[in-house]
Amino acid sequence: MLSLYATGDLMLQRPVADLEHPGLRGWQERFQAASLVFTNLELALTSRGERADKLVNLRADPELARELSRFGIDVATLANNHAMDYGLTGLRDTLAACEAAGVHTVGAGEDAAAAARPQILCRGDLRVAFLGFATTLALGASAAPDRPGLAGIRVVSRYVVDPVTVDENPGIAPYVETQLMPGDADLAALAVTRAKEAADVVVVGMHWGVPHGWTAAFQSELADYQQPLAHRLIDAGADAIFGHHPHVLHGIEVYRGRPIFYSLGNFVFHSITRAQPALGRPYPFYSWRSLRSELNHLGGVARLAWDKAGGPQSAEFLPVWLDAAGDACPAGAAQAEAALSRVEMLSEPFGSALSRTGEGLRIALED
Repeated sequence: MLSLYATGDLMLQRPVADLEHPGLRGWQERFQAASLVFTNLELALTSRGERADKLVNLRADPELARELSRFGIDVATLANNHAMDYGLTGLRDTLAACEAAGVHTVGAGEDAAAAARPQILCRGDLRVAFLGFATTLALGASAAPDRPGLAGIRVVSRYVVDPVTVDENPGIAPYVETQLMPGDADLAALAVTRAKEAADVVVVGMHWGVPHGWTAAFQSELADYQQPLAHRLIDAGADAIFGHHPHVLHGIEVYRGRPIFYSLGNFVFHSITRAQPALGRPYPFYSWRSLRSELNHLGGVARLAWDKAGGPQSAEFLPVWLDAAGDACPAGAAQAEAALSRVEMLSEPFGSALSRTGEGLRIALED
């Protein structure tokens, strides 16, 4: 039986492995016992490069790549909005640091083909392909046939201004509609199909959506493009999708027997306790409060199992609590209730059948 754990956003600034920390030690033991562990590495591992012109830039000592390996992580997706915070130099340093530490990477490379290339690992009789994609693309971050960067899927946004409602409510936020850039989802789907031709199981890390509090409360927390994109990738051959970027938990959908975790929230996020971070742009005056709330301390880990090719035979959601230092702990009773209730509520529109266990939620994989 192949067991796979997947986490949400991981942003480390200090060691996490082999510590006398009841939460981290517990997760490390689970991960080391698992067949495979997949995470989203939410920063550049570099001490070089130039700071990109963007709102927030994240990086850490390249030596911390060894912490990922010691912690039990096998594969990290770099397809996110912080992997190129220090340019191509920072991205290449991150790739090199992970390779030296024995951590496989996906979602970034020297050109578009390399960025979308799967990492295929064998466990027992099963070949598992990992892919990473991002819709959260800083300017120039997306790889092209002649440009290094990330495996990007571009999105077009439209800002709808209703003059009647604006007159009645001056200062109201516009309604935002999103759709996939024509052709980009086709290329991502092709990468998934090719991965499925070479592997028994295909899992995808998706950096997508909007950070908590950055959409108007009258809109869904999911952007319009997310569900169609998820369905497209599963139709192409993906067997599970693990989402991140909003830094809070979102719902779980089952489509064609395959689970879609729209956001697993944070897992390790060492800057979570900072006040307003130093922003790279002084205007507009963005508030950071919605990313430093109690909801941002609630995360989750997905645990899936396979005994044959195709969709998983079982899928679970395990709640996580980030302590004051931003390290993952087992959720206490009140924290687990908050996490599970939020996931259940946000999964209702999908008709997902979730049942509580002693550890978290069991996900029924029949449509």
